[in-house]
Amino acid sequence: MNETKSALPERIESVDQLEDLLSDPTPAAVRAMGNMKGDLIVLGVAGKMGPTLARMAKRASDAAGVKRRVIGVSRFSNADEETRLQAHGIETIKADLLDQAALDRLPDAPNILYMAGMKFGATGKEALTWAMNTYLPGMVCNRYPKSRIVAFSTGNVYGLTPVAGGGSVESDAPNPVGEYSLL
Repeated sequence: MNETKSALPERIESVDQLEDLLSDPTPAAVRAMGNMKGDLIVLGVAGKMGPTLARMAKRASDAAGVKRRVIGVSRFSNADEETRLQAHGIETIKADLLDQAALDRLPDAPNILYMAGMKFGATGKEALTWAMNTYLPGMVCNRYPKSRIVAFSTGNVYGLTPVAGGGSVESDAPNPVGEYSLL
């Protein structure tokens, strides 16, 4: 098992280099993926963090010597993202998760990473936001009743703070901002 993490460069020269660094698994991630049994499905893989996280899961599995499918599911409105994931060994499935038939066609897997959600651009699309962030999680739980599901959601828990103040801390009272944060 190779558990080394690359040293950080002094300067990041490209988006590809940044994505490689962000998807470089820590020794703890390699151990976790080495201990995990079965395939992994990442729902909402084409969002802000999904591609990097799916790549890290694949790299950590490979480093741990575990052969597993890492499957990314998304609408893939950007076809280039699907191609990039495939180039890194991530299987992809194009699906609208709110379509029950599409959800039912997804393969079974013991491990689900739930990253789907309407997080940005919700203004004027409140009904879709509520469907994505409240109804869809229940649909996924019904589809995968025997799977372990990890839900990955917002960091928008605390209110806005001035940058000069150093940001929010855990002792701050929750004060989320916007429609997404209310769900």
